[in-house]
Formats: sequence, structure tokens, C-alpha cells
Amino acid sequence: MFRIQIRVVVAVMIFCGYFFIYVIRYNISVHIVDMIQVSKREGGNNYSSLIIGRQNRKSGVIDMMNWDDMKMAVIFSAYHIGYCICFPIFHNLGDRLGPKWVVVIAGLSSGVLSCLTPASAYYDFWALFVVRTIEGFCSGAMQPSMVQVLRHWVPPTERNNFLWAHCGVTTGTCFTFLMCAAIQYYSRWPVGFYIVGGLQVLWAMLWMLLVTNNPRNHWCITNEELEYLTNTIGNIFTIKLSNSHTPWKLILKSVPFWALCILNFGYSWNITALCIHGPLYYSEVLKYNIYKAAALTALPFFLRLVFGATTIQCFYRYKLTDYYKKRKHLRKYFIVLSHIIPGLLVSSSWLFSIYPGPILLTVAVALTGAGMDVTLDLCYDLTPNYWNSIMTIIKIIGNTSGIIEPLCVGHVTHVYENTALRWKNIWCSHALVLLLSGIFYLVWGKTETQAWNFSSHTQRNHPKSIVRTNPSTMSNITEVEEDEIANT
Repeated sequence: MFRIQIRVVVAVMIFCGYFFIYVIRYNISVHIVDMIQVSKREGGNNYSSLIIGRQNRKSGVIDMMNWDDMKMAVIFSAYHIGYCICFPIFHNLGDRLGPKWVVVIAGLSSGVLSCLTPASAYYDFWALFVVRTIEGFCSGAMQPSMVQVLRHWVPPTERNNFLWAHCGVTTGTCFTFLMCAAIQYYSRWPVGFYIVGGLQVLWAMLWMLLVTNNPRNHWCITNEELEYLTNTIGNIFTIKLSNSHTPWKLILKSVPFWALCILNFGYSWNITALCIHGPLYYSEVLKYNIYKAAALTALPFFLRLVFGATTIQCFYRYKLTDYYKKRKHLRKYFIVLSHIIPGLLVSSSWLFSIYPGPILLTVAVALTGAGMDVTLDLCYDLTPNYWNSIMTIIKIIGNTSGIIEPLCVGHVTHVYENTALRWKNIWCSHALVLLLSGIFYLVWGKTETQAWNFSSHTQRNHPKSIVRTNPSTMSNITEVEEDEIANT
């Protein structure tokens, strides 16, 4: 008789959790085109007339917010502000409170706040800012807590097989634009927030019923699976215990550590830029309607998912062969493909009379798929004992790009004329950040385990606290927290 393994159910729930986190993170990038009536604000065209007429027929009012470019930039940044504040807090507190209930409370809160987003937007600009900030705070609590759950459910030897659980990051990013555009076609923009919020509340309830902190507490796990997981996973040290013995002074003085931080920052910057400004750029500057603009924004993330997943699987298969041991610094070749080539492709348009369009941006973002798992793998190469601790810092620094980038672009488009030439400079600047971050790592980055990984002080005083784990293929969308696979 066929039985579903409970760890597969847990992985499916984690996939859906990542999916909803990134839908809520970027759905406003599509809906804001209708919220502020971009086309009407820029002078109007047939598309804006069609939308306004449809809204008048359906609701009798025009759902239009009088926001300038700087106000939009603040709204885009709000989510990432909450995320960066919360992530380091719940990275440790999840062990104390129990990651299952952290995810339940944060997921329910995020779903309810999504449903309240239209009302807050109608009421006051700063009310929407607060709602988006708290949504980011909830996501910052959910992500590290889901990772903690996965650590208790998936043996290190099977983590390559459960890579798909983290593909919810890129899948959510891709489907966000398609789903939101479809909703706006058949209805009004507030409905998109209601649907996503309702689905996340439903997911949080299912999580509460189907997921436990560890296999021993699950109500329907078989004895065979429980025995297998107990024998293969063993003891899991808490994140708080690991962090308390991390040699932070030595790490913060390490040039390879900062090179990895800069590498991930440039990566997150470019993924975030297209996610936030893709629909606006295609609809406002290149004059596509919102449906085509959303599809063009989603396309590179679909290609990135396919290319990245294929690259990662090929790499880990190759890693098991004897040829891998003969080639040093192989991961640095991935940096050339994910950072150097895309950066050169887009920034080179400064030298020619061309504007970055769908083809150029799609190819550039798709190539970044080669770096979907690179940060975590390089992090483990630097320090197998403390990779989880320093990944927290790397992710926080990477997610600050979601705060800085919208504010920079908003200032430029607010102060100067919002033209195709202006946006050419913006996209080339984004590509330059990606290019320079890759060059910086190639020059100063290292792939060897660092001396502070074997800190004599830590080993002498806390010999049992050192966490030795096998490499994980968990991704960083950022992607950011594309992360993360996207942005992961």
C-alpha cells in the first residue's frame, strides 16, 4: 500500500509558505499600476481610458491614489524595512517559541493584513505604509522558522532531493505577476489582495494541522519513518546556541566574509529591481499594457527557475565525482555567469544607442539563475561550523537592497524627467552594481575554509556546541530573499 511520507507533506507546506511570502512581497508592484492610474498620470492613452471605463462600470468610482514617485518608492521599501527588522529577531526566537507557532501566527497576520491593504490605501498613505511594514515583519518571522522546521524533518543526505521545497521563492515571484494581471483583467485591484490574503490564511490553518516542530510530535507519522529520521538526523543544535559561540569579532574582520556579503547584495539588488519596477517600466515607459508588462516581468523568473535548478542539480552531481576534487575554485566560474556576464550585457547599453528592453533584461535575469544557490554554498565553504550564523548577516545586508533601491529610483524619477533615457541610466546602474559585486568577489573572495572556523577559544570552552552539518542546497531570492533560490 502506498503511503505518503510526512516529510514530503512538510516540504510541500514549506514550498507553499515561500510561495505566499513572495506573492505578498511583490503583488503591489503590479496592482500599483492601477492604484495610481499610471497611464492617466502620464497624460493618458487608450489603455488608461479602457481601465477607467471598466472601473466606472463595475464600481461607479475610480480607484486612484494621488501618489508621486517618492511615495511609491516609500511603499515599495516598507515591506523590506519590516523584513530586515524582524529577520534577526526571529532567527533566534524561533527556537524558544517553537517555529511551528511562529509560522502560524505570522502567516495568519500576514493574510489578514493583505485583506486590509485596500482599505488602508483608501484611508491614508501612511496607514498603507504601516500595513506593508508589518507584512514584511511577518515574512521575516516565517522564513527562518520554516528553515528550522525543515532542519528537523529532512536528513542532510536528502537535502538535495528536497531542493524543490525552496523553489517556492522563484515560483511565487513568477506567478505573482501573472496572477495579479489576470485578476486585474477580470476584476479590480483590491480583489487581488483579498484572494492572496484569504489563501494565506487557509494555508496557515493547514500548517497548524499538518506540521509539527519535529517528527516525534506528529500525529500520523509511521514508526518506520520516525525511526529513519531519528537515526539519520540525530541531535539538532538550536540556532541561539550556535550563534552564542560564533567568533563574531574574527568574522567581522574577515575580508572573504565581506566579499560574500557584497556578492549577495549585488545579486539581491538586481533581482529586486526588476520585481519592483518591471511592471511600471514596461507599462509607463515602454507603453505595454499591464497584462503584457506583467508577463514580460514574469518570463525571466520562469527561465531563471529552469536554468538555476538545472545548473544546481548538474553541479551537485559533478561534485560527487573525482574530477571535482581536481578543480579548485569551481564555484567562482558560476560568479562569472551569474554576475559578470549579465552585468556587462546590460551596462554595455551605455555605449550604444539602445535601451534595455524585454529581451536584454530577460536574458540578464535568466543568467543570474546560475547563482541561485551560490551564496549558501560559498558560505558553507568558508565556515562549516558557523554558516547558519553568518548567513543571517548576509541575508539582512542583501535585503537592505529592497530599501535602498526603490528610494534611489524614486528620487531620480521624481526629480528628473521620467523618460526612456533616464530609465536606461537606471538599468545600467543596476547592472553596474551586479558587475562590481562579482568583480569584488572574484578578487577578494575565497572558497577555502577560514581559520576562524576552527577558533581555539570556541573549541576549548564549548567543544560540544560546534555544529557540523553537511552542505545544504537551500537557496538564498532574496531572492532576495530573491532571494534566497530567488530570489531566491
